[in-house]
Amino acid sequence: MSVTIKKTNAKVSPSELDYVNKNLEKLKKFLRPENKIHVELQNTTKHKTGLVARAEVTIMPKPGIYADAFGNDFFEAIDLCLPKIKEQIMKTKDRIVSQRRRLGAQRKDSR
Repeated sequence: MSVTIKKTNAKVSPSELDYVNKNLEKLKKFLRPENKIHVELQNTTKHKTGLVARAEVTIMPKPGIYADAFGNDFFEAIDLCLPKIKEQIMKTKDRIVSQRRRLGAQRKDSR
């Protein structure tokens, strides 16, 4: 599992880097080793106050999983983004398991 972290118009601070890596470790048990995770952090230029930080997480390859969230700072945006990613991973896993069960039942009935 490789992780790429990008911050638009600034450098990623060590605290942000550690925070992202620590939180992505929680998702490691759901992902395959060949998965690539791309995290993009950016400040929105449309707002001066309020939800100005944006975190975007993309997991590739198949199936591509994507989530983004806005927060007051990057740490809050990451915290809001990770449950969305986990939900999509679980949804995808459940779909794969149900397809396998359906195919197994069809093969059993055809015998």
